[in-house]
Amino acid sequence: MNTVIQKINARPGQRIIAMSDIHGHLENMQGLLEKLEYDAEDILVIVGDLVDKGPESLRTVRYIMELAANAQIFVSEGNVEEHRLEILCDTTAGSEERFREFIHWQKKHWGRGLLLDMLAELDISATELTLEDTPACRKRMWEHFAPEIAFLRQLPAILEMDDYLFVHGGIPTDDLESLTETDRHAWLKNDCFLEKGYRFSRCVVTGHWPVSLYRHEEADLRPIFEYERRIICMDGGCGLKEGGQLNALVFPDKNAAMEEIRWEYYDSFPVVTALDGQEGKQKTLYIQYFDSRVDRLEEREGMVRCRHLSSDRTLWVPSTFLYLDDDKEWHVDDYSDARLEVKPGDRISVVFRNAAGCYGKINGVLGWYYGRCSE
Repeated sequence: MNTVIQKINARPGQRIIAMSDIHGHLENMQGLLEKLEYDAEDILVIVGDLVDKGPESLRTVRYIMELAANAQIFVSEGNVEEHRLEILCDTTAGSEERFREFIHWQKKHWGRGLLLDMLAELDISATELTLEDTPACRKRMWEHFAPEIAFLRQLPAILEMDDYLFVHGGIPTDDLESLTETDRHAWLKNDCFLEKGYRFSRCVVTGHWPVSLYRHEEADLRPIFEYERRIICMDGGCGLKEGGQLNALVFPDKNAAMEEIRWEYYDSFPVVTALDGQEGKQKTLYIQYFDSRVDRLEEREGMVRCRHLSSDRTLWVPSTFLYLDDDKEWHVDDYSDARLEVKPGDRISVVFRNAAGCYGKINGVLGWYYGRCSE
């Protein structure tokens, strides 16, 4: 599919809210919009990956469609939408087998997603789907979900708003004319975009790659603003990271300078108020996705003492952060043993809690708090 570009026509002084990588977490999306006091006078920009990994993919798509019927909503395609549409709509040889294999894989690994939501609404068992049943199953899906499929198929790859370009993965140039005949996939799934050295005259705003993967000193989920290179990366790891959040950028005007853009986030974790102060302490180890293999040594009170294989160092990790891969090897989700700097009265989003303290977030940064707190 060629790269399609859509222009965002905003009025002077009209507020623009941009978010990405909702991943089926409708509660987070609605909570974030409520927090920002969003209304139909605003422009809402969503930069891909609406679905999968979260519990309400189909409801998320329908909610966005409902908003779009009564307000200015601009949505670009993510690599997840691209792939799910390909799996669902492909009619080339072998497409039925690829569909069935993907459904079984997703049910096993995630247990939820857009196509699984569609099957559930049609009362079709994903685990019992046979190759013989697949053609009729897909036909029912095409017919029953025609509006949702049509909405997703017409999404552009790039959104253009004067000096701001929104694209899920990232682009190599802000000369959009040179991209119109290119294959959109490269711009939807552009891994490690920030580390490729690009600089732009117009600001490129991306999602796709959780910002915590760019940071190696602390577990930080705040958007990254590269002012000199004119890049903003905003994926807060919603649905992908154990402590993930949904980030939003708020533009006071379509011609706002990068320095005028503020950000906000929402997650669904319980929140407590710190009663004690605590000095911050840098991490001794920060385990990230690409170097996450561990050995389990012992478990106690919901914590597991692990040996990080590449560094040969040990640390205690919340048990919920551990998972097995297909080879039955243990991994740890992005985790840092840093201690938060806390003032009495600070509000902390609690990701994990035991008798010793709580592992949570202040302003998008994760770490431990060992003081007293109130609900």
